[in-house]
Amino acid sequence: MTLVTTCAVLLRSFPYSETSRVLHFYTESLGAVGVMARGVRTGSSKSGSGLDVFAEGTLTLHVKSTRELQTLRDFAATRPRRALGNDVRSFGAASVLAEVVLKHAGEEANPPLFAALSAGLDRLSDASPDRVIATLLREGWCLVSTLGYRPVAELCVECDSAPGDALTRFDFSAGGIRCADCSRVEVGPRLGPRARSQLAALLHNGDLPEVERPRAHLRLLGDFVSYHLSGGRPLSSLEVLATLLDDPSTAPGGGADA
Repeated sequence: MTLVTTCAVLLRSFPYSETSRVLHFYTESLGAVGVMARGVRTGSSKSGSGLDVFAEGTLTLHVKSTRELQTLRDFAATRPRRALGNDVRSFGAASVLAEVVLKHAGEEANPPLFAALSAGLDRLSDASPDRVIATLLREGWCLVSTLGYRPVAELCVECDSAPGDALTRFDFSAGGIRCADCSRVEVGPRLGPRARSQLAALLHNGDLPEVERPRAHLRLLGDFVSYHLSGGRPLSSLEVLATLLDDPSTAPGGGADA
């Protein structure tokens, strides 16, 4: 058994017994790791402080290669990110980033992915309510790109031509748009010039664009992740977030009578 200390983000937590929890971290040096935290539900362990979902800090654990769940020694949160728990859409958006990482990152170290996840959660935590979805879209595409699946949004994947104002199709298998001349079959959703411009902006680090059809953009991101990273399985957190977009009480400044 080896004692390991690493930077980590807590992405999932659920009860195991009356006194224990199972925690899923994404770490800088170990990748994704499951941890058994004993005594944290009764407050009998100092490790229980700061164990809020999406908190980031220094994780110390006992690692044994033959175990599915490692043993928690201590977690000292340096970025608690409690603001994500104060808004249902922000929490839902952060859950999407967490699910992408937990399902597709693997158990090997990927420091660039850890950095992208950390920065993405920080930006979501700081985002105003009306910018949460646009921020999620940018950070979601950032994670996808860091995992090696950056889509092509400005040139046709077949002929490298710029489609201008023409309608295009998004070809998931090819990883980008097809112009009208190269779309011999109706494959993938249609993208007009405004949608392509917004997607291109989301894929770059400039100013965050206004997203005119957030549901369509979320569906494109979710379908892309399902095709390339999850074997056709949809992101459950993204489906939950989509339902929140229909709920007036979760809209920025909204309420039951809004």
